Amino acid sequence: MKLLHIADIHLGIKALGFGDRADDLRCRIQTAFENSLQIAAERTCDVVLVAGDLFDSNRVGQRTLHAATSALQDLLAAAPQTHIFLIPGNHDCLGDDSIYHAAEFSQLGDRFHLFTDPQGETVYLDHLDTAIHGVPFVCDFKQLDIQPLAMLSPHPQAALNIAMLHVGTPMAYWDAADAPSISPEQIAASGMDYIALGHFHNAQNCDAGGVVARYCGPPELINMQSPPGAALLVEMGASGVSVEPLPVASLRLQEAEILAAELRSEADLAEKLREYAAQDLVLDAEIVGMLPLGVRLQIEQLAEELADDFYRLNLTDNTAVGELDIDEAEYPEQYVTGKFIRLMQERIEQAQDAGDEPAARIAAEALRLGAHLLQGGELE
Repeated sequence: MKLLHIADIHLGIKALGFGDRADDLRCRIQTAFENSLQIAAERTCDVVLVAGDLFDSNRVGQRTLHAATSALQDLLAAAPQTHIFLIPGNHDCLGDDSIYHAAEFSQLGDRFHLFTDPQGETVYLDHLDTAIHGVPFVCDFKQLDIQPLAMLSPHPQAALNIAMLHVGTPMAYWDAADAPSISPEQIAASGMDYIALGHFHNAQNCDAGGVVARYCGPPELINMQSPPGAALLVEMGASGVSVEPLPVASLRLQEAEILAAELRSEADLAEKLREYAAQDLVLDAEIVGMLPLGVRLQIEQLAEELADDFYRLNLTDNTAVGELDIDEAEYPEQYVTGKFIRLMQERIEQAQDAGDEPAARIAAEALRLGAHLLQGGELE
């Protein structure tokens, strides 16, 4: 038996952090969804699992709804052996105003299965001797006492049991109040052969106790916090379960840390950033450490100048506020520059002692700018 597992597509996402590229990103996300379904047809998958958050919200436009259901209908027409199973996620949760009440879903036919029972439900595919189990994410599911996996039990007659859940798993960075969660112990005791997970955007292996459980991640890049995942091709048989990631994303995400101490000018920073330049790259770059005295960076202006070198450039100034290593012989206190430096250092220390970090950063920037001007520098 062969299935394709996708999740967290987020069709219709606002993509506010992408500026004038937001419309283009939405088109790329739709294309990645369609390409995932095309893989299912080409690989003659018996089942496609959409494990939540097909849509970014329940308030997406009619055009987005039509594009999504048309893509599903195209797959059903192109692959007459394929069944599609879908659960609502936390973004497109099941409630009175759920997008899944739209008539378009009821018109997809009997090979499209939308799970809507908050207590969980099972569909047994006799010709595959396989049971598909799913729990939809209901809009009030942020309660910690919900145990979605405990709602599901293996089908007594099925050779294969597959579950679909939109949940979290224990992770240090995750706020458990965001959604119901499952533990490795619950996965191991579930009796399932494969658990298709959605919600976390980082592709992850959550196998436990011989049960294969995976997060696939979004098929396309959707933000600057996590890279795109892949469609997962899952083959199940007598030899066990194999999982093959099949990337369909058109964009890449990369993080870069640039050491402030290595910069002697804004041109140095521009040169370092251009080393990463690529039209399919979303670069999340931060400048860290202490800038040398007199170096002034106009971050927003530089990011705008380099914007065309990337799909999207996010440039953050995380330079530290602290004591600058000043050569007293080079900046004697009796001279204007030396006196200014020491006065501003006192301002920084006073702000830090008071716990006023914004004031400390303003004073530090004033110190750098003032030193730059006093040494003959100019403002652009």
